[in-house]
Amino acid sequence: MDHPVLTVVIPVYNDAAALREAVPASIEILEGLGLSFEMILCEDASTDGSREVAETFAATDNRIKLNHSDVRRGKGGALSDALAQSRGDIFCFYDVDLSTDLADLHTLIEKIQAGADIAVGSRFLEESTVLRSGDREMTSVGFNTMVHLLLGSNIRDHQCGFKAFHRDRLAKLIPYVQARGWTWDTEVLAIGQRCGYTIEEIPITWTEGEKTNIRTRDIFSMGWAVLGLAWRIRIIGRYPKDV
Repeated sequence: MDHPVLTVVIPVYNDAAALREAVPASIEILEGLGLSFEMILCEDASTDGSREVAETFAATDNRIKLNHSDVRRGKGGALSDALAQSRGDIFCFYDVDLSTDLADLHTLIEKIQAGADIAVGSRFLEESTVLRSGDREMTSVGFNTMVHLLLGSNIRDHQCGFKAFHRDRLAKLIPYVQARGWTWDTEVLAIGQRCGYTIEEIPITWTEGEKTNIRTRDIFSMGWAVLGLAWRIRIIGRYPKDV
């Protein structure tokens, strides 16, 4: 396959059923964009047959690649590994449960094509349509508030799993990103802002999936995680100074 314009990454951990639906739905949307693309299924030490599902898709479509690990990497570790494998000028990812409507993908990509370094889906824009539990809402608001206060970020939604990047710009940040789990997104955005990157937020249609790993009881661990990011980025200054 020629050098693709777009790399789409779908992180997968024990989500075989969702993966079976996500890939065909994604291919339909991606073919409608009119861009050459590759898809990386970043399967992370699953035990439910997700690897075999991903292998089947990869065997039947040369645009689809499997990135498998026998050891649990976490979302951030998996995305960093996928970036190293990717070839597209634009690097994007979204959740396997398709909680964000894929109809919003063209807007996300257009922001990068128009010159943004990073484009992110935001559930906190007035134009967004969001369906989720009160528990998840309160936790998300609390986390983003901590990030605003401790990291000085002006992004409304750091954790929505619907993001696109100018690949080369993201690659410059990755050596400074320490997070391997769910705070990877936040660390990338915080470092990107420190470097003066242009970050655009777009409204999305988002529906909470059946699986959710973050609850109100996790707010204390979130606080420690954000303090760690603040120490690395604001105090130690762990970010590139020459971008």
